[in-house]
Amino acid sequence: MATTWPQVAAWPNDPREHAAYLSDYLRKALVCIDSAEDQPVPKPLVKTMIAAMSVLISRFQNTPDLNAVVQAITTIQSDLKTTAETVQSTAIKVQQNTITQQHMATLSQETNQAVKEAAETQRITTGLLQEMNDIAKAINDTTKTTNDMVKVVQCAPPSKASYASVLSSNAAPLSRPITISTQTSSFIQAQ
Repeated sequence: MATTWPQVAAWPNDPREHAAYLSDYLRKALVCIDSAEDQPVPKPLVKTMIAAMSVLISRFQNTPDLNAVVQAITTIQSDLKTTAETVQSTAIKVQQNTITQQHMATLSQETNQAVKEAAETQRITTGLLQEMNDIAKAINDTTKTTNDMVKVVQCAPPSKASYASVLSSNAAPLSRPITISTQTSSFIQAQ
């Protein structure tokens, strides 16, 4: 009786399916060879087995090495983790810089306010100094007038000198009255 050899069908493209199909085909062919005893194996059957094995081997050779894929994925994960940590660190630094800039802006505003207050204080102080200079000038004028009056009194004979005569003498009158502003009086009171 003639041995029925396994039928050839289209080989699947997926390497695992191809390997499973080839394994089943080879198992059936081996059973046929064992049962055929001395009958020769048909040449087309041998060609089909060799072609199928060659295609499968070629596919596995072109399949990436799983260890290399795992290593590449591990490297990518490590790089992603490093990148995430760097991004997080940078975000923290940016947040800290933002807070520092806000503090600097607040300090700048406070400094500007202090400068404005200092300028106002300087303006008031300048006014007070001017008033004090005016007062000192008036005091000097009054002192000069008083000294002139004393000289006139000392030069005149003792019996003839009177207050009216001193006033009517050549002594210079007061140039203007001494006035004290409210700023000067508040400054003097504070002292």
